[in-house]
Amino acid sequence: MKDCWKFATPQYLKSGAGISLTVFEYIKELGVEKVYVVIDPNLAKTNNLAKQILAGFQKTDATIFSDFGTNPTTIQVNNSAEIFKEYKADAIIAIGGGSAIDLAKATILTALNGGIIEDYLSGKKGSRPFIPFIAIPTTCGTGSEASPYAVIADPKQKKKRGIEDYNFLPKLVLLDSKLVESLDKTILAGTAIDALAHVCESFVSKKASDITKSSAKGILVGLTDNIEKATFEKDSEHLFAMLNAAFSSRLLYPRTGLTIAHALSHPLGAYTNIHHGCAVTFFLPESFKANYIYNNSAFDEAFKLLGFDKPDDFYNWFAVFTNKSGISRYIQTHLADKEIPVEKIAHDAMESSNIPSNPKPVAENDLIEVINKSISYWNLK
Repeated sequence: MKDCWKFATPQYLKSGAGISLTVFEYIKELGVEKVYVVIDPNLAKTNNLAKQILAGFQKTDATIFSDFGTNPTTIQVNNSAEIFKEYKADAIIAIGGGSAIDLAKATILTALNGGIIEDYLSGKKGSRPFIPFIAIPTTCGTGSEASPYAVIADPKQKKKRGIEDYNFLPKLVLLDSKLVESLDKTILAGTAIDALAHVCESFVSKKASDITKSSAKGILVGLTDNIEKATFEKDSEHLFAMLNAAFSSRLLYPRTGLTIAHALSHPLGAYTNIHHGCAVTFFLPESFKANYIYNNSAFDEAFKLLGFDKPDDFYNWFAVFTNKSGISRYIQTHLADKEIPVEKIAHDAMESSNIPSNPKPVAENDLIEVINKSISYWNLK
């Protein structure tokens, strides 16, 4: 008998331009009186719709938390949990990218079950039922709104650590292209590559099944065209396509696992505070090349579904896209004055849950080679 795996999704999903404003109707429908809102600190400064949403919450009994960065830390989660407990909210809403959504998840878990987030990163499980959780993503890559995982940076250990809890799946997800339009082009591109990596990695994973592969095929078709038009034209149609791709691909990989591209990206983020999508982008070409001969048929099929006849056609597209979108410049600028601790990153990556699903069996030396090749790829050495 084949292995069984659990498949779970958010309870409700709504999408449409401006749909995020219906959050107030939903709160009223639930009979919620006190709302805790986790919102990206930069969003309300740059997006007019986000300003409207924030203004709406300021007219209600709501507490707003935005004291966090691109990689939320244990300190920020514990601060948020203390504020949450004092406020005694009966619903929580996350508005932002993976950082906001993951911080909201960790806040609920810690505040409702006691202790500090480090307890849960070390294996403690929560037992209390969650209050209603609503996620409104404002990037089109992370897919955290569809995932039973949260990733939190631990500054003391210099690691990004993950927690799995199926209570993390929101009661409602609102996909709104209007909230993505103001996103910086480079960060939008980085989140889009993260989504592409999710679906490609799940497709070539050792744990991929007929069901996950058939689902991934539909996401791969036309994905690069959607990435380009969403990034450079920011039209509603292609932004929606990318929001859908991020959401759908994140439903796949809790079943399949990913590859060393993601296993390496988390420690790189922990040591350098680089944006997660750009960290994945940093490792994607060399990790794919390292894995290619171990599952070349799946890689070839994925590349063809993306619209490329040969692997080199994909890598050429990737190089042009990362240059045009500014990702190359961001990576080179962000990492130019930072130490990249190659051996530590390789060591930490070996602890990732994505190592067993990687097509190629790897040891630390294999990861060191990929890291060094990636450093050379981006002309950092």
